[in-house]
Amino acid sequence: MKKHDISLRYIDQLALFKMRGVDGISLSVHRAEEKKRKLLNKQLKTLSTIGYYNLKNYANPYFDSSEGKYKNLSFDKLVARYYRDKHLKQAVLHAIEDIETTLNTKIASVLGERYGAYGYTDFRLWCQRNSVNKFLRGKYMDKFAIQKEQINFLKELQNIVRKSYSKDLQDYIKNTEKIYPPIWLVMNELTLGTSIHLYKLMSKSNQRRISSYFGCKTDELVSWLESINLIRNICCHNGILADFKLKTRAKVPKEYKSSSELKTVLLKIKPEVYTNRLAFQLCIIVKLMSKINNNYTYRDLRNSVKKLLDESTPATYYGFQNQEAIQKLFKVKILKDNSSLILY
Repeated sequence: MKKHDISLRYIDQLALFKMRGVDGISLSVHRAEEKKRKLLNKQLKTLSTIGYYNLKNYANPYFDSSEGKYKNLSFDKLVARYYRDKHLKQAVLHAIEDIETTLNTKIASVLGERYGAYGYTDFRLWCQRNSVNKFLRGKYMDKFAIQKEQINFLKELQNIVRKSYSKDLQDYIKNTEKIYPPIWLVMNELTLGTSIHLYKLMSKSNQRRISSYFGCKTDELVSWLESINLIRNICCHNGILADFKLKTRAKVPKEYKSSSELKTVLLKIKPEVYTNRLAFQLCIIVKLMSKINNNYTYRDLRNSVKKLLDESTPATYYGFQNQEAIQKLFKVKILKDNSSLILY
């Protein structure tokens, strides 16, 4: 039997943490030591709530492989890091929801204005046609590929419409014989992943109309949206955002390469190769949010990042050049010409 197949008691799980160097754990408690007994019970309850392996993952940055133990880590500090990451995810989700809503609104606006309320159901009208779509692994978008995409989407949309809790959508379906609602009722029912896929399918002119709003090129926007979708999934499925690293690096916003102030935000791994850690994801969020809401308050997001810092996980661990770079990241505004960012 493998070690992962053995079910350990919570007291044994706590003992494993202690054995591996986590401080602040006392397993030998006498009856007279009420304070220690309360602490032990609290730690056992924490393990029963959060889970051993979940907490263990948050301890990874403190592991010293040469000694096989954790360094500079107490049990309270470990639990605090779990909750600080949770607060970080909540702050990140708050911003991503605005980005997602804006993307959906822009897609609905472009498709609705150019092809009418129901034109989106005919993919031939607005999709890239008779050419290779570089955003879909080089798929050639002939009439068969477009028809397949249309069939798959409309089949999924029927299920979405049936299950929707939107009062407007329910009222529409109840009072009409149409199966598919108008585009502006549809978009906010879709997942971010589906919205991104629709954007990838669009003709280049349609794509440019949306990317221009965000002040970037189409390939940049696709790159950033895919990164944000990954982050959103981590936030929604109890993953660890603080330690997340992109496997495929997204495109670096030009401001973080050229601006005399902002180019000191991101840590460089080597010339022209930037960090793929948390700082990079936050730069993308700030870039997009600067076009959506110039007065967005980053206080919760900034404070969540700062609370993660300690001697084992400094600002550079999260992909910032230094601690001052965190403050710089969240102090940007959009220029009047809608072209780039400035510090304020």
